[in-house]
Amino acid sequence: MKRPIRITTAVLLSLGVLVLPSCGKKEKETLPTGTIPTSASKASSAASSDAKETDDTAPSESGTLPAPVFAYTGQLEVIAAAKSTWYVEGDGDMRYAITDLDMNGRYEITAAKKNKAFTMYEVSADNSGIAKVRTPFEAGSPGPYMEEEYKLRMNSDGEYLYVAREYDDALNEGEETIYYYVVSLANGVLRANQVATEIKITDDSGNVTSRYGDDEFETSAEDFKVKTDTGLPKIEHIQKVSWGDGNSVAGMNDAKSLEAICFKLTK
Repeated sequence: MKRPIRITTAVLLSLGVLVLPSCGKKEKETLPTGTIPTSASKASSAASSDAKETDDTAPSESGTLPAPVFAYTGQLEVIAAAKSTWYVEGDGDMRYAITDLDMNGRYEITAAKKNKAFTMYEVSADNSGIAKVRTPFEAGSPGPYMEEEYKLRMNSDGEYLYVAREYDDALNEGEETIYYYVVSLANGVLRANQVATEIKITDDSGNVTSRYGDDEFETSAEDFKVKTDTGLPKIEHIQKVSWGDGNSVAGMNDAKSLEAICFKLTK
């Protein structure tokens, strides 16, 4: 099966970045349309000094602030207040994680299930709620798999990219097809460009081998590595993600509890 090719379009982003050990807040961005308001929005600015999610925004001893400077806190409160929007009640197989894949300072909450579903929301620039991210993946269809680590790379236009996988194991018994995408997120839009395909074959003895390409062509393992790793821009940041399943997230109803599924920057 040949997967339809999806084209990534470049979007200019701010070049300022801030390396943090855990979820934090950055400068405000343009408010996207279609924002879903939450009860936490009115108090977001006033409560910034009380709703601290990290202590890493303080100036250094030399008085130099990290860039970009945090403008407010409270995003985890906003996500918690909007739980009825992003959480799928009763689905223990759905998995959830909080990220900042475009490094714009506004968190995303993703609900995903392997081979089944992928939905993402982003916190609005003014902390008034969350907005659904537009994606090239149809509603109810698979999307980028739940990676435990996202390696963020910056292209010449200042756009953050990462490689994600999508699985399809419904074709032939003993075969699993993995589609690789170069993905970018900007201004509430997720773009994905399919760059490679890997077919894993398990024999009767349980041995696994891989071939690269699709039904119409094959390519070498070296070419595959170039397309999914060495031929891409260098890695600028790494986000470590802890996914929680539907059962564990069921009881996460406040900002503190959501820290368990919130990303950490390890680079």
